Amino acid sequence: MIGLIGGEINIVQTILSLLVLVLFFALFPRLISFQIIYQLKSALDEIKDSAIKAENLFLNNISEKPSQEMRESLKPMKSMVVSPPASMDPAGMFQKMEHVLDSSEDKMKDFVKSLNPEMDEEKLANNTMAFKGVYGTHQIYVILRHFKRIIEETKNYQLGGMMKMVLPVYKELSDAQKGATDAFVNQIPIGDTIGPMIAASLIENEDNVEEVAEDVVVSKEKFEENEFYVMKSKGPGARLGKYGNAVKTVLEEQEIDKILTVDAGMRFEGEETGNIVDGTGVLMGGPGVEKSKIEEAAMEHEIPLEGYIIKQSGPQASKPMHKKIWDSKEEAVNILKDEIRNSEGNLLIIGVGNTCGAGNSKESIEGIEKDLKTYWDDQEEESSSYLGLMKAFPMGGGDAFDGENTFEMFRSLVR
Repeated sequence: MIGLIGGEINIVQTILSLLVLVLFFALFPRLISFQIIYQLKSALDEIKDSAIKAENLFLNNISEKPSQEMRESLKPMKSMVVSPPASMDPAGMFQKMEHVLDSSEDKMKDFVKSLNPEMDEEKLANNTMAFKGVYGTHQIYVILRHFKRIIEETKNYQLGGMMKMVLPVYKELSDAQKGATDAFVNQIPIGDTIGPMIAASLIENEDNVEEVAEDVVVSKEKFEENEFYVMKSKGPGARLGKYGNAVKTVLEEQEIDKILTVDAGMRFEGEETGNIVDGTGVLMGGPGVEKSKIEEAAMEHEIPLEGYIIKQSGPQASKPMHKKIWDSKEEAVNILKDEIRNSEGNLLIIGVGNTCGAGNSKESIEGIEKDLKTYWDDQEEESSSYLGLMKAFPMGGGDAFDGENTFEMFRSLVR
């Protein structure tokens, strides 16, 4: 009798277990789907908020009272498509890439100018970069919304799981681009400005500065007994300029024995922000057009290529300059002075990066620390960057920040 009762209990338990298992497999995907869609919606709301704030920062810097017409004109430009050149035939790829990039840059600049034709040259440069922040945050929102709707309609949980993994990256990108927009409209140096800022620290008198290519200036300087040349983007407006053309011009006109590039560089998790690392080659990011031109010019004149990178995370490169990056400036300048002191020939030092807030002389950057302190007061403790995950994968980026590679969205903003 006892054995019969025990058998009946085992059968009931088995049936209940099977029912629970069936319910689990029936409901679990729905629970996962609900969780993923909820997280996507929450992230979308957050990114949309960043996009709106970036847009308002931009428009309020264009006009004290942005009109509805002005806001309407922004809508098609936020969705502008930049089509990369065909790569099936690699011949002339860099020239085609340069042409496409120049065309998109001109289109953005013309649009910003049309909103307020009275803007001076520096404000136009800042607002053109600020618009890239508006464009970037909008594109992130559109992409994430696209995947959310696909997941809702197809119930593709695998895709949902993948999107859940990269959500922190999208949120970090959006937050950094909003921060960069804030920096550009207020002409505040971002992390990527450290290269031009170091270059400006070596220029004693702005009267010696000469523009040798579009938005790039060069100055002949002297330290102790040695002469050298310093190159940077023309400041203090947010510019990058044609470094490649500038280097070609200088090498044709002057006797240069070594080229040193100084740029922001990606740090790995565990590395200190502001750490200075030396290297060889052209240490600069971007789509590769200017880098290629410098390499070709140096190869033609048989000039060695060396340089230094100042370590920082992707978000730090786009946001107002972190205090640790600022603190690295003096050490970097001293390293370069040692290079000049020990050099047996003429050096060309290139401060690569977006020169927002950094003018063209040592004097022009003297008041910057005071402006940055307001941002340092609210600066969060340094934390891990989700974008650092990209560096873990093959082709994740080089030593310097790369606008069309690991940090494509970041560098489309500051490059």
